[in-house]
Amino acid sequence: MDSSKKDPELIMADQGTLSDVFPEIDKMDELSSYDWKKQSFYKGEVLFKPGQPCNRFMLIGKGVVKVELQNNQLRTMLLYRIDPGQLCIHSLINLINDDDYSFIATADKDGWFCWAEKEQFNEWMDSSSHFHHWVLNNIGTRFKQVVDRFAQHAFLPVDARLAGLLIEKMGAEQTVNIKQSEIAAELGTAREIVSRYLSRWQKQGILETSRGMIKINQIETLVDIAV
Repeated sequence: MDSSKKDPELIMADQGTLSDVFPEIDKMDELSSYDWKKQSFYKGEVLFKPGQPCNRFMLIGKGVVKVELQNNQLRTMLLYRIDPGQLCIHSLINLINDDDYSFIATADKDGWFCWAEKEQFNEWMDSSSHFHHWVLNNIGTRFKQVVDRFAQHAFLPVDARLAGLLIEKMGAEQTVNIKQSEIAAELGTAREIVSRYLSRWQKQGILETSRGMIKINQIETLVDIAV
């Protein structure tokens, strides 16, 4: 994150949004009365990356952030996404253990987050059993999601995961607006493997591909592949 950006105060409307997506806040006076700072982000913006200090407790009020593992060849694998109302397990663990970031987080949709300093987070962890339980419960829930994702990578073949992903992201008129490189990152595989399956399915009439978009023609066939 660019620490040089101006961090305005959270206005009343934003505070209402924050309470809507994080209902737990209204149950904790220390959080509901806190003077949160706000920062906007835009799709494609890197919010944190390996080696940067983790010094903020962040709550996403709007938008989506994806957290990825990146290797030395700059290939990435999606670990999870953070939607409004969800906490980032990586940030929470780093705050608790006083560690730097080791993953990369990128904005997937425009939005904003509010934040408190690390020292304030530590104070809440020490003084509020409700906050302490909320944080640990989120870590447990998120950790299960990450484990489930790795289990899919270990036991489901790439074609099944690819078919499932296309069904999950299919929008209006049975189209998926996504690049093959993004699909590869989601599945933790090489772009060439994704391209190979898509080309095969296109020849079979299951789908049609064009730049940045996939049109699904046979949903039932993809469902059969996915399961």
